[in-house]
Amino acid sequence: MQQVKKDRIFQYGERVLYAGFFLAAFLLCSRISYSDGDDAYFYSMAHSMPFFEYLKMRYVGWEGRMTSEAMTYIAFYFGKTFWQFVNAVILTLLPGGLVHILKKMAGSMTPRKSFFLALAVCLCIMCLGIETIGYGAFWITGSTFYLWSIVAGIWGAMPFVDLVYRKEAATKKSFLYALPCGFIAAMGQEQIAAVVIAFGVLAVIYDFFRKKPVAVPWLHLLELMIMIAALVVLFISPGTEARSQSEIETWMPQYSTMSLGNHIFITVQWMLSSFANEGKMLFALLWIIILMLLWQRKNTKSRIPAVLSGIAAAIALLPYTGITVFSEMGMGVTDITQCVEQVATPDSVTGQNRLAMLWWLAAILFTLVLLWQVEERLRDKVVMCLCILAACASEAIMFFSPTMYASGARVYFMAQILLWLVIGRMCEKVFRQNREIWPVVLVAAAGAVNVISGVALVAMYL
Repeated sequence: MQQVKKDRIFQYGERVLYAGFFLAAFLLCSRISYSDGDDAYFYSMAHSMPFFEYLKMRYVGWEGRMTSEAMTYIAFYFGKTFWQFVNAVILTLLPGGLVHILKKMAGSMTPRKSFFLALAVCLCIMCLGIETIGYGAFWITGSTFYLWSIVAGIWGAMPFVDLVYRKEAATKKSFLYALPCGFIAAMGQEQIAAVVIAFGVLAVIYDFFRKKPVAVPWLHLLELMIMIAALVVLFISPGTEARSQSEIETWMPQYSTMSLGNHIFITVQWMLSSFANEGKMLFALLWIIILMLLWQRKNTKSRIPAVLSGIAAAIALLPYTGITVFSEMGMGVTDITQCVEQVATPDSVTGQNRLAMLWWLAAILFTLVLLWQVEERLRDKVVMCLCILAACASEAIMFFSPTMYASGARVYFMAQILLWLVIGRMCEKVFRQNREIWPVVLVAAAGAVNVISGVALVAMYL
């Protein structure tokens, strides 16, 4: 009876936690004002053009992200108060969706562990890059194009998680929200669409080879077809080509003339720089939690990678002290609002820049090795490694965009959410050892350091 009471306390506590998260998000959103650029443009369009006429104009003349465009129009049409409430709800659904996925992956969890998992995941939002979360979730236009689409994709992915981790317990009811969410994500933001489709295809393949004879997962295939069709419609927008040419002239004149090798170089350089600067706390936190998991095994085979993991975390944290040896990669772009007339080349970077790039390339490969070691089942090893690779791919897709630099930190959002998910998975593994407090304390401390170091940036958004 006493245990039942304790379980209820943790169950209510988890609900209170999400309520508190929503309240904090709502209060932060209430401090956000319209910007003079894109916000002013979309506000003007929402109050001067009919809804469907606006969508047609954007699809034909600019881009194919119709669901993001629709959500943006609605947000600006109903005004800032409407956006504040809806954005706070969707922002709360972000950690809520990650926790939901992690619970499915973990199987059965006690109410106590479930509460601490939710607490750790909610606190981890403070570890994201300040500019990434600012531009991707709190800038009004950025939120409707990135946060809302990405959260839709997370909830649209639930049936695929069920297919891999809990097929017997899954119900068809999840498709009532997954199908529309999948469509919104696929026609709203290419990064989340690519991630969900890729994992969805792999989930269906895994289910097919896992057990024979196998019932065809028709609803899962239907969702995949809807998402693929929506993504195709997005890409064939008549405005895409004209917009691309305009953006090349405005943001990166060298885009269409640079060599393939140079193009690959600046894409890798830009991606690694984002990890080293905007994503540094996420990687450091991931490596420290893995250190905890490996050290617990108390054998030499685990102690060596554990020590290396600690060293990697320390190096990742160096930029907080002003040391940029392993984070400055020589991109030469200091103002993303200006046209980049000259991109970096392999010959233009210094030895220190090359060292930083090589270090972070090695660090990504090392992370894959660590995750392979800490997970027990082959399925879980593959999924965790794929999450890291998907984080890389979601940024590498900017290879195809001349606005790679001009887009700013919001395009790191998808990659950082995937890292966030991996951190949550590692926390859950620590919880299995009945050590719920230390990971939460660690995440809270890491988040506090990250936020305090970015106080000036935070103040810019409020």
